[in-house]
This record gives sequence, structure tokens and C-alpha cells, in this order.
Amino acid sequence: MGDGGIPETVADRLKLVERLVRATEDYGIPRERLFIDPLVVPIGTDQRQGRVFLETLRAVKQEFPVVRTICGLSNISFGMPNRRLLNRTFLALCVGYGLDAAIVDPLDQELMAVLFAALALTGQDEFCMNYIAAHRSGKLCS
Repeated sequence: MGDGGIPETVADRLKLVERLVRATEDYGIPRERLFIDPLVVPIGTDQRQGRVFLETLRAVKQEFPVVRTICGLSNISFGMPNRRLLNRTFLALCVGYGLDAAIVDPLDQELMAVLFAALALTGQDEFCMNYIAAHRSGKLCS
């Protein structure tokens, strides 16, 4: 977030990320130690915000491949009905766009199942071992 609040465009958000990365490098902090939060804004206030967040994720990963990304996932659904459906779907999309970490409800079994599936489908689960283990332990809902 800049002095003017949360930037509305991907380009403006990426400028802030560049500034942050440069500032941390000045202090000797390596890029691979950074977690950048592109800031999820509720779609109930602006329906474009889901896409802006996803495109910002992609841009950060393209410009700074070793910088990690994180978000407060459920912010996307604030004020909307059936929030869990939106959160689960958004999580799968975010993983596909390069999200590395998220603040989520780990007790939401269906959300966690979506996470296991998304990681397997995007090649981030070697030989799908975590997905298979989750299935065997009953952590995947059908």
C-alpha cells in the first residue's frame, strides 16, 4: 500500500513492489526472504479486484521470481453470500497464478481439499504425493 492507499492498477501495484524490493536490498535482505502481499480487496466493492489481484500475482512472479507472495484469502469474499465457495474458488485460481502462501481457515476441509488438488494440478506436489496422502487419510472430500 502506498501513500495514496491501495493502488487500483497492476502497474501501480508493481511499482510499489519494485520500491519495496529495492529498499529491502539496501538493508541486505535477500529477495528470497521476502513475502509480498498484493492486497486482496473485496469483489463486493469492485468486481474487478479479483482479476487485479491475480494479474498482480503473475506480474510479481514474472518480475521477481524468487520473491514469495502471500494474501489474506477471505478478504475477496467480504460482504458476499456463500463466502466459502468464493474463497475456495479464489484459492485455486491464486495457486495457478503463483501464490506461495495464504491466510486461510485450516478447519475448512473443502478449502484444504481444493488446496491439495490445486498444488497437484499445477505441478507443485511432486508425484502428487501430498494429494495421495491427503486422500488416504480422509482429508479430501468427495
